[in-house]
Amino acid sequence: MDMKKILVIDDEKNIRTLVRNCLQESAYEVDIAVNGEEGYSKLKESVYDVALIDIKMPGISGLELLRMLRDNGIQIDVVMMTAYGTVERAVEAMKLGAIDFISKPFTPDEIRRIIKSVLDRKLLDESTIETFPETLEFAKSCILSKDIDKAVIYLKKAMGLDLDSPEPHNLLGVISEMNGDVLKAQQHYRAAIALDPTHKAANNNLTRTVIDGFSKEDADLGKTLTEKPEGNKK
Repeated sequence: MDMKKILVIDDEKNIRTLVRNCLQESAYEVDIAVNGEEGYSKLKESVYDVALIDIKMPGISGLELLRMLRDNGIQIDVVMMTAYGTVERAVEAMKLGAIDFISKPFTPDEIRRIIKSVLDRKLLDESTIETFPETLEFAKSCILSKDIDKAVIYLKKAMGLDLDSPEPHNLLGVISEMNGDVLKAQQHYRAAIALDPTHKAANNNLTRTVIDGFSKEDADLGKTLTEKPEGNKK
């Protein structure tokens, strides 16, 4: 089996060191970049399986880097790293092909888990999908390929497989925001909160759309996937 190659783009040295060490221990080949400019240069010159990109960096931000990659036809799988409770401009990032987010501070196990999830998603066979995690991951792959109609179908299937999970409802809400239907989005967020009143992403999204006004650029994708308490803010 070929060793998977990961690029870590973050201006914080301790984050780069943590991620590189824990992924190398899991037999991944890891390269690093200290800012968006260096990251973009490396992604143009070499082929990577996954890029971990800090969403807020001096110079070229993570979102700007993601847009540059897509504008130039670089379709690498991306995990956005953020130090914020609410992922900034998440709907825009979602449209640009980022569906996986991890919040700082994170543990080595969380990093390994999300990288494995991204890589395993590529191997999913629609004809053999049975479990809730597989169905949810396949829905995400449909979002990444911009097959939103199929993503909605599989998110609804995921709801049937795990009646207690708020995650499909929150993602359906974000998709509704992408389509400009704020009222439908709010219905999905309320459904997620009814299942789990502590679900942070759905609460953030409902509060934003009801109180602060409709703003697609600030939607929170929540456990798409790893969510940690706020802390270590830049």
